[in-house]
Amino acid sequence: MASSEHLEKIRASFSQQAQSFESKRMNFSKQEYLHASIRGMEPRLEDEALEVACGTALCSRTLSPFVHTVTCLDATPAMLQVGRQKAEKQQLKNLIFLQGEAEQLPFADASFDLVFSRLAMHHFAQMEPPFWEMVRVLRPGGRLAIIDMQAAPEPLREREDHLETLRDPSHVKNRSLEELLALFKAGGIQPVKQDTTPIAVSLQAWLELTKTPPQICQEIQEALEVELSGGPQTGFEPFVKDGALHFWQRWLFLLGKKQ
Repeated sequence: MASSEHLEKIRASFSQQAQSFESKRMNFSKQEYLHASIRGMEPRLEDEALEVACGTALCSRTLSPFVHTVTCLDATPAMLQVGRQKAEKQQLKNLIFLQGEAEQLPFADASFDLVFSRLAMHHFAQMEPPFWEMVRVLRPGGRLAIIDMQAAPEPLREREDHLETLRDPSHVKNRSLEELLALFKAGGIQPVKQDTTPIAVSLQAWLELTKTPPQICQEIQEALEVELSGGPQTGFEPFVKDGALHFWQRWLFLLGKKQ
């Protein structure tokens, strides 16, 4: 299980983010990418699906019309509450909301046809325990999808993760494609689809989402401005759009089938 200290960091961070997590100012809810991810999972109407660390269950709610049921599991009650409210407003009847931890999924072996996790792997202190649990509850022949931010190239990974953790203490580290592919291989998951998509992010909206303290906001902004002026790179690849500072995230989509 996650350490109690780190779990509290996650709950504290996402309790703050819950009400504005799907803000249109953020690209977490970008419809084009979201629907492409759903198509990429190859959903079937008979599927029993599970989203691990679902947050407000935006992905599960989008998937809902294409599968039989979706179980939405998260460790933060505030996120689940928002997800339930939105599901009720959308009149979605096939969603099951459950509080629980990714490192100890409360399901029997081989319970689901489709298991997925979106923008969560970088919050896990160790990515192996949640991954083994996802594999355990997946039926043979079932699909496993991981969607997350991809790590910056090796010389910049530590700097990128440092700034990410300053902004959100529940961040641990972004993973590389190679690390995730090695994990798939170790778990007997055959990769069948992979894609990396650059996602533009507003720095101001990104910092406001986590209610980052002003002094930390200033430190992160200065680091990106220094890079724009030709100084040390951060891994964020900052740029100015409409007079405001933005940066790039690299979102990785990886789909595999259980052997």
